Amino acid sequence: MRIFRAALVLATALLALPASAQESWPERPIRLLVPTAAGGGIDLMARILAEGLTQQLRQRVFVENQSGAGGLIAERAVASGQGDGYTFLFPGPGHAALPYIHKNPGYDVKADFASVSLVARYPLVMVINPALPAKTLGEFIAMVKASPGKYTYGSSGIGGASHIPLAAFAYRAGLDMVHVPFRGSGETTAALLGGQIDLVIDGLAPQLAQIRGGRVRPLAVSTKDRSQFMSEIPTIGESLPGFQYPMWVAVFAASKTPKPIIDKMSAAIALAVKDPMVQKRFAELLVDPVGSTPQELDRFLNEQLTFNKDIIEQTNIRVSD
Repeated sequence: MRIFRAALVLATALLALPASAQESWPERPIRLLVPTAAGGGIDLMARILAEGLTQQLRQRVFVENQSGAGGLIAERAVASGQGDGYTFLFPGPGHAALPYIHKNPGYDVKADFASVSLVARYPLVMVINPALPAKTLGEFIAMVKASPGKYTYGSSGIGGASHIPLAAFAYRAGLDMVHVPFRGSGETTAALLGGQIDLVIDGLAPQLAQIRGGRVRPLAVSTKDRSQFMSEIPTIGESLPGFQYPMWVAVFAASKTPKPIIDKMSAAIALAVKDPMVQKRFAELLVDPVGSTPQELDRFLNEQLTFNKDIIEQTNIRVSD
């Protein structure tokens, strides 16, 4: 009888261990894996959020960049992780595109990840070389339609967030344009300024100085609504009804992560993005903080997956595996 009671006490204690660990989480530093190189916009936003979360969670949250294979290395590392609440993924829109531009990404984007929080949204801006005669997006569309195959758009790589929205724009507008991929947004902008290409889409923040200096001409932003930072620039949807492609960053966990930890992390992010210093630094990047619930991120991700799947199939965007 004593042996039975001892075994029962031991079993009860073992069952209680996971719950206890969840209640005391976090007990050690937390990693945010960023699938881009250090120094870019997504990396900067991750570092701002990490500082805010460090204050909220009273544990150090640090950024680790894993930019190989177009972001797949970081995605796979989190998808196959232990789900113990100490490693999270901080991706941008590529999270919703990678499963469709690769035949075998090495994970299931729905089954292997748990949504935590949509952290921020921000617009992309379409800009052209001011030597072109078009002054508006409507004029640009008419100009390109009049000369099929003559005009070009650049991107920082096949299947990236500077390629897919322009491929979608050209497809929806019925335009015959030539895609010219580069190795980064810096090279793409340089080619636009030098007149080697005609159109790029980029973050509003990195193009702001070029716009104000008259070195590029803005045509439209990619979000549903005009940007609060430059409300004079129309949206693409004003010329192509229903079109939108928001840039975004979010936090995901391995699907095995306990729900109480996901909920705690989501709540901490919501508080962090409301911190005045975090909001000030996001505003300097021309970014709108969100801080959503896991359920809200789930709904948003489903919309993004559908959009990316459709346009990637329609335009036959593929990366060699």
